[in-house]
Amino acid sequence: MARDNTPAEPILSIDHVTKRFDGAVAVNSVSIDIMQGEFVTLLGPSGCGKSTLLRMIAGFETPTQGRILMRGEDMSHRPAYDREIGLVFQNLALFPHMNVFDNVAFGLRARGRTDGLQAKVQDMLALVGLDGFDTRRTGQISGGQRQRVALARSLVTQPDVLLLDEPLSALDLKLRRQLQTELKRIQQETGITFVFVTHDQEEALSMSDRIAVMNAGRVEQFSSAVDTYHRPATEFVARFVGETNLLRGQVQAASGGRVTLKLDNVTATVTAPAGDTSLGLGTDVAISIRPEHMTLGTDQPIAAQVLSHSFSGATITYALDSAAGRLLAQVPFQPGGGHPLPAKAPVSVGWTDTAVTLIPGKPGRS
Repeated sequence: MARDNTPAEPILSIDHVTKRFDGAVAVNSVSIDIMQGEFVTLLGPSGCGKSTLLRMIAGFETPTQGRILMRGEDMSHRPAYDREIGLVFQNLALFPHMNVFDNVAFGLRARGRTDGLQAKVQDMLALVGLDGFDTRRTGQISGGQRQRVALARSLVTQPDVLLLDEPLSALDLKLRRQLQTELKRIQQETGITFVFVTHDQEEALSMSDRIAVMNAGRVEQFSSAVDTYHRPATEFVARFVGETNLLRGQVQAASGGRVTLKLDNVTATVTAPAGDTSLGLGTDVAISIRPEHMTLGTDQPIAAQVLSHSFSGATITYALDSAAGRLLAQVPFQPGGGHPLPAKAPVSVGWTDTAVTLIPGKPGRS
């Protein structure tokens, strides 16, 4: 059932797409290429344009400007029914008067693809873990099982691209995590390209090959899950995808692919990899350091005081007050290891150079 995942051309191209509603810009000149067999997530807060972009890919909205291409063919003005696209939305839209088998078979029958229908539906039910459920009505199964029915119904027609608009958001945490694993497994087994919309950063990081982080109608970063988390391109991405510490300063020296920074309100200097950027002396920059990369001790360069702590089982996250501003430091919890530290306890905090991500440009407050 798996498809060839190494094409020369993108299966889906978003080419400078803009969408306006009564003058308000919902999607602003977005361009991304998605390859066959990728799991791509559109991630961002409510109102960022991710669902509007998904609706344009589906054919429910028409771009104001730009093009949407599938396998190189312009689909921008083609109706939804004339696109090889599957859809799974949060409300699922299952037919309560039909049993599970007939719900899954609906798309095949609607398209007149009845040859081998019985075997195709049964194979798809097996793929999503619903063997033996074919005669049950949708009201007789759980929320997670209904989610699987909706997924099977969308996949059985073998679409070029499957679009999923926050389909897991109504489920409890444990079931949501279970279905995240199942979705990734099914995507890899079928080889179908998935485009997934969510505002949940953990969901995006756990499933995606690449993530497009959206803000105010634009894509701020389109990269692998690892790069999105560990190498954010903008302050918005650093803040939105997980917790981080953002410190500000100026370039003091630059050589050998590294820069030395003078941080605001702190006497210590910081060395960081320069990456692909070329920064002049005195340039304002921000740096991002994830809480799990912070080191607590008595001989670190920045003095701080414990404000509070949050216990999560394996780790403790401390909120700290320092001359550099409020910081977060996450450390492993070891029974008898002196944690949690009490409020107002004096500590010092630091990090290794490799934990620092440099964010050039004029620092903002996104």
